Amino acid sequence: MKKQEEKGKKKPEPVSLPSLECSSQEYEDLLNIASSLSPTEAQNELLECARYGEVDSVRALIETWSPKWSVDQDKKSEGEERNNQPQQDFVNCADDSTALHKACANGHISTVKVLLYHGATYLQNKSGGNTPLHWACANGHEAIVKILLDHAEVTGTNIDVLLKNNFGRSSLTEGFTNGNSNVIELLLEHNSASEEKLMSSGSDTKFESQNKNTKNEENELDENSSKGITHEFDFLRDGNLSNDLSPDQTNREGKESRKTLLIRELPITNADDPFGEIAAQDSTGLGIWCASLVMARWVASKSTSGDFDGKTMLELGAGCAVPGLTAGLYSGSSSIYLTDLNEATMKNLQYNIDINSKRTCLNSSCQDSSLKRMKAMTIDWGDNKTWPSKTIDYIIGSDLIYQKSIVPLLKTVVTGLLADDGTFLYVCPADGRDGLKEFIASMKREDFDCVKEQVAPNIYRSNPLSNGDDEEAFIHFHELPTTEYVLYEFCKSKNKKDIKI
Repeated sequence: MKKQEEKGKKKPEPVSLPSLECSSQEYEDLLNIASSLSPTEAQNELLECARYGEVDSVRALIETWSPKWSVDQDKKSEGEERNNQPQQDFVNCADDSTALHKACANGHISTVKVLLYHGATYLQNKSGGNTPLHWACANGHEAIVKILLDHAEVTGTNIDVLLKNNFGRSSLTEGFTNGNSNVIELLLEHNSASEEKLMSSGSDTKFESQNKNTKNEENELDENSSKGITHEFDFLRDGNLSNDLSPDQTNREGKESRKTLLIRELPITNADDPFGEIAAQDSTGLGIWCASLVMARWVASKSTSGDFDGKTMLELGAGCAVPGLTAGLYSGSSSIYLTDLNEATMKNLQYNIDINSKRTCLNSSCQDSSLKRMKAMTIDWGDNKTWPSKTIDYIIGSDLIYQKSIVPLLKTVVTGLLADDGTFLYVCPADGRDGLKEFIASMKREDFDCVKEQVAPNIYRSNPLSNGDDEEAFIHFHELPTTEYVLYEFCKSKNKKDIKI
């Protein structure tokens, strides 16, 4: 049926070179500047200009350097450093990612057209295995997704919307995550997303039933683990430090001593249908979602973390447990339950508890002791027999709603687990989640008061990696700085206390 529909479909036009945005004289000046650069400077400029959409500069650099790039490469002496000048076409130069990656990620339509017109190749980046299409889909850039797919069709380039990156996520997965229905439609209409291929891509799920042999599951998790990556986070870095630094962040010599957190994430199994047919098959918790990084910033801040002292906490849908472990690291909570349901997710969650508990600290407030209060617990929201026996003072959750059918279930488990004077903290994208509006409206009625509803401060969306590497942060968490997140605080009606942020 799909092939018959495509017969009447108009074939896309080749990418044309966009008109100059600057004057002819200004463009001549850009050409002269490009000619004055060294090869390394030219490559760096191309990548930066593509990232920020400086389309005329990108064009001038390509027209100047593409003809002589291989010649200049051949002239380099054998002993000269070659690390920053790969043996490839100038337009495809890369640090970790190409100019096309950067232009697609940031939605620069004209720049993408210039790069494709001059032969930019559809490549995966080195660290994450992401293609330009991955990043365009993740950020919901509909026009660029269409340009990439049309260009591939015109040029005969092999482009696969089901190709997975190093974390098991395809461009289609990124499209579903972003929630742009037009992007999803473009991807599903592509011939690489045929019904046969979609069914084939779904056959790699590691949890096809709840009764699968335990030994086989452990072997599969071990194989999956080799593809994972461990990040080191510092949720009190950057602008929060001057006025929101916890008082125990200095060592015995009075120098700043930073607490950091190690978190491993794994490829999401069955990435093109990660939710599965039953809750136990939901493998989305194997990856780190940006909303959890925002929540971690919130609970780590001095103005909030003190409210948890001596209190019980529970993280729903913890996944990699970034916020829950952060609360254990920075707060004085009496106990923290980290909960989820998928078996592989729970094993990775326990792994994250263990790797942080075994670390040593530079000060007397050692991380191994502060995390002894953490407990991994498998719970089924629909089965209260699996819940903790005692009610909880603080429940935290990050981006838990993705379809309307979950709303009553989540409301029930929050209501059932929370103490009479308890508080529920929730972080989610401002939009793009089916059922979110219904959930918020439901929480504002009856048993709860919404005492905080605020767009997350910019600092909560800043680079959380302890090494401060912005490029690395962008590669792994590109949605973080480009998405608006909302912080919600719901209290049982008798509790009116306002947590500051």
